[in-house]
Amino acid sequence: MKRTSTYAFLLLLLSLNGNLWAECPLDHFIIGCNPDGVWGTADDNDLFVSSWQKYRNSGESTYSYPYYPLRRAASFITDYPYRLGEPGFDVFQSIVTSEPYTYGPNHVLAGAPQEDYSLTLRCISLSEGMRVVHKDMPTFTLDEAGEGFSYSEIHAARDNAHLHLSYQADDGTALRWVTWQVVDELADGNTYNPSEPFTVVFNTYPGEGDIVIDGVVDALDLVSLAYHWQNAEASIDNDYCERADTNRDGVVDYADYQCLCDNWNGALAPLESCRLMAAYLGPDSIMSGFVDSITTSQAVDPNQTTP
Repeated sequence: MKRTSTYAFLLLLLSLNGNLWAECPLDHFIIGCNPDGVWGTADDNDLFVSSWQKYRNSGESTYSYPYYPLRRAASFITDYPYRLGEPGFDVFQSIVTSEPYTYGPNHVLAGAPQEDYSLTLRCISLSEGMRVVHKDMPTFTLDEAGEGFSYSEIHAARDNAHLHLSYQADDGTALRWVTWQVVDELADGNTYNPSEPFTVVFNTYPGEGDIVIDGVVDALDLVSLAYHWQNAEASIDNDYCERADTNRDGVVDYADYQCLCDNWNGALAPLESCRLMAAYLGPDSIMSGFVDSITTSQAVDPNQTTP
């Protein structure tokens, strides 16, 4: 009888352990440092966010859409009634190999949250009619660009980096978005460098070429395209260079520039805008190199000022 009870107890422990370490079915952004995964290089102290789970649960099959459809909440909820409880946030770790979605020894932040780093999630862009709510303690609501919250403070208080958020909107079909950035705000003289901005899109895909999502294709999108220009590592992991790789062929190139031109809303023509920004920023700027590249392409007449 004792042996049977012990066996049953061991089975129960194994079962609980399996549940304890089971991966969350919801999508998450994974925060880490050292984007290239090689220590001793220039980006060791750069924060980055893996986006490989972004839009994984966007439809009936994985990665059905490059956006999340918001769902109508219960009929008695009238305030921001279109909602979704993902994506959340987590961090890379080097201990539990059975959790491959967070396991990344070469991307783990050094030290302890709130002691060696203090990560804040800043909402740098938020569409009208959108808000982000944290329902657990501490509860908070973000409904304006510029707001944020201390992710590391929550991590330290719970001793758990796994975080869920509720994205809520007033409309279930119109384009809605949230753009985040991770920054280290610990004033210890050895802070991590901020991550690049990353955006979550809801309800529908933004217009082609609208890379910095705001509903128009203009100079801001040109700057983002120039920043990612000729990047040959566009993939799900980085949301295809945050949509700069518009045709999702793995590289940000002239085809993506042409897509931007075809959907241009700016006051000046794309190439003219590029040249103006390059002249202002100087010959060593990213924009100057971008202009040189597109104007020497066989597909572009160096003298043209229209798409």
